[in-house]
Amino acid sequence: MSKSAAITALGVLLAVFLSVGTAVAHEGSGPPPKDLKFVNDHWTPWDPPEAGEGAYIIQKGDTLWDLAAEWLGDPYLWPQIWDENRYILDSHWIYPGDPLVIPGKPQVVPDEGPPPGSEEPVEPDEPVEPDMPYQDTSEPEPEPAPRVAPLLPVADAQDIHCSGFIDVEHEYSDLWIAGNEHGEDKLHYGEGDVIYLSQGRNQGIQPGDTFAVHRVTRDVDHPATGDLVGKFVRRLGKVRVMLTQENTSTAVIEMSCEDIRTSDELVAWDEIPVPMRREMPSFDRYDAEPSGGATGHVVHVADDRMSVAQGSIVHTDLGVASGVNPGDVLTVYRDVEQLPRTVVAQAIVLTVEGTTSTVKLTANSRETVVGDRVEIE
Repeated sequence: MSKSAAITALGVLLAVFLSVGTAVAHEGSGPPPKDLKFVNDHWTPWDPPEAGEGAYIIQKGDTLWDLAAEWLGDPYLWPQIWDENRYILDSHWIYPGDPLVIPGKPQVVPDEGPPPGSEEPVEPDEPVEPDMPYQDTSEPEPEPAPRVAPLLPVADAQDIHCSGFIDVEHEYSDLWIAGNEHGEDKLHYGEGDVIYLSQGRNQGIQPGDTFAVHRVTRDVDHPATGDLVGKFVRRLGKVRVMLTQENTSTAVIEMSCEDIRTSDELVAWDEIPVPMRREMPSFDRYDAEPSGGATGHVVHVADDRMSVAQGSIVHTDLGVASGVNPGDVLTVYRDVEQLPRTVVAQAIVLTVEGTTSTVKLTANSRETVVGDRVEIE
């Protein structure tokens, strides 16, 4: 280091020493703070705020003890000054150039009390009858509202739109799938395939129209009486018309539950809502006590299987006239001669037709078959 540079560095250190030389340590205080920084033309270890109006700038030789004696009339009140200037992290070390907020001088009440007339007059209380019983006139706290469980769907859209239903008096639609863009090379259609419809704009078909694809499969007979319940209609999917010709239309299959074929029927699309419930009642296979609700039979199971279990779709002869509604819970059971009935399953009603309903099995103790009894819980 050159001689001139050494002299300059010594001068800076001397300036810092002189600027902090007024930082006074009380008896028992720790060492002075380190990491001094140059703030607003002076050296300080703290982060002082900008001096506000009426602020005092610390001078060389000041201490909080002396300033308290000067400002507050009692040096023992120095903590009041420190309390107003908390950026000073150690009250034993203050630095010239840092600002101080001057606290107000405390009001001291003499031993004989405040001077006459200094107290505000107090309005006298209204007289109270000596034997008057206490009456609580405050409003009672309102009871907290009970927590209500949210409504939740009991099935998904595919359960509704791909389940099928029993039509008591089916009338065939005059609108059907007439073919597809691939001709006879393609016999089964699915989602995304382009198809042709048997009607066009002369029959009122318009671009954007949506239709459900149906197919009648077989007659459904009642398991107990043998009487015809109706025809089972499969819901196969959904198509949307893209453009129309005079007597034909071009459409696309937007959703398919299974293979769609030429000659499948088309009916206006109906967005069937999914039933909602707050909760499902618990399933107790040993609760054989009748509920007193309407009773009926399982008259059809999905895909014509011999038996089905939880998650499967079945159809009952409980319809609108029986008072059943979408979202109702059914008990599926079997009568046993001279013994308590056997609870087989629990089911939720998805859709209701005139004399039938489509239900989904939600729990079971054994497989469900055509002929099992059902009861509204």
